[in-house]
Amino acid sequence: MNEHETVRGVLQAWLDDLRQQPPREWSVTELSRRAAWDQVRTVVAGLAPVSRRPDLYGKDGSALDDEVLLAMTGLEQVAEAAATGTLMSLDDLTADFTALCMAAAPEAQTWILLDIDLPRGTDLALGEYRLQTVSATSLAQLMPLPSMHRFIRNPDLDPDTLGGSTFLQQSLPGQALARGRSWLPDLDQRPERRHLEPLLALQLWNPEESVHPEAYFRVEPGRHSELRAGSPHIEPYFDHTGEEVGEVHRAFGYHVPPSAVPDLTAFLHEVHGMISTVRSRTVKDGRSAPTARALASAANRLVRAAQRTMGGTYVDESEADDVLLDYVIAMEAVAAADGSGDSRRRTSQRSAALWTRDEDRLAVYKTIKRAYTRRSRYAHGEDQTPITDEELFTVRCTAFGVFLRWLVLTSALGEEVLQHLDASLLSHQERCRITKVLDAFFTATPPATTPGACCEAHRS
Repeated sequence: MNEHETVRGVLQAWLDDLRQQPPREWSVTELSRRAAWDQVRTVVAGLAPVSRRPDLYGKDGSALDDEVLLAMTGLEQVAEAAATGTLMSLDDLTADFTALCMAAAPEAQTWILLDIDLPRGTDLALGEYRLQTVSATSLAQLMPLPSMHRFIRNPDLDPDTLGGSTFLQQSLPGQALARGRSWLPDLDQRPERRHLEPLLALQLWNPEESVHPEAYFRVEPGRHSELRAGSPHIEPYFDHTGEEVGEVHRAFGYHVPPSAVPDLTAFLHEVHGMISTVRSRTVKDGRSAPTARALASAANRLVRAAQRTMGGTYVDESEADDVLLDYVIAMEAVAAADGSGDSRRRTSQRSAALWTRDEDRLAVYKTIKRAYTRRSRYAHGEDQTPITDEELFTVRCTAFGVFLRWLVLTSALGEEVLQHLDASLLSHQERCRITKVLDAFFTATPPATTPGACCEAHRS
């Protein structure tokens, strides 16, 4: 008798026992007490020894963990459905359960659901991350019993609603696998801080639209998936007649057409690499270099501001001043990090020097001066007219433009980048040098451009 037949036999006997004598409650405790379940355990122990699948056993490795085998896999719910008369394929269940026992222990991962629309089949590597649109079939395959997913009530990583969505994935090598569902949510109010580098690279590709991490999942492929923070935005789905036929996850705003994927890929690889390199810089005593500290501060503020911006332009009126403050601090972090003199003057002049045309320099200079005025009035509690969406949008584009151009220059010029910017205000030779570096980057790896771009200063 082969493995499939053996597993099928013990599962059939267990389900028949449950059908003939239903438990008082459909719980792990009740289901695991049956003598027929002992036979299932015996078969599992033979197929999945503790040396290969320690995650299926208790912490001391002496016995199989019924919480893992029944609750985490969803077998508990599948058994209830089968024993109460729902039609399902025992062969499919057997194949799934056998595959679970025969597989190697998986590696834990974090999956971040993004509110962006990438073409189906997109799959990009970004350092330790992977950016991927994931089909419903692939999401089902993450489950321990993929062919049974319709019998499992509300799976967190639901193939039916999240199929085709975009995820940012990060492997967590060496992290212990879960031994039961966690009922405590992730209490970090800003989980995006753990993933600043890829989120910022995505945002720099198209600063006109916001990149929003909607939900964070703990994924152990083929074993367990669980929502840890956030919530997917799910909407009713209507057919052509207007009748509601289901639910779907819908992305808003940030859209990449298939024709732009090669440019997106080149841009993300280049920019993510620069961010990682600058952020890892150190000085002789091992401390972070000034440019590394500046990058970390600015990245935190820029991604924070993007989280509070919907659709690229809308910011709740109660948060608009705080968002503007984030943008000003981000620009100051990279353009006035040397801490000497008037920070308003240094930030506005050096930021303007990051553009190559005079009209753009003047526009950037004026935008930042106005933003500083607003920031000062806000900080001192002075009355001022509410900032408009258009003004805040211009500051947003300017801030992301300042950061991207500073990143390109600091990657090429190193820790002396601010001195080079100061020199460019007086030296034609230094200005040409900066122009050459920037033009080379934007020619080889341009960010997204659209008709009526967010501001002329950013487009140049």
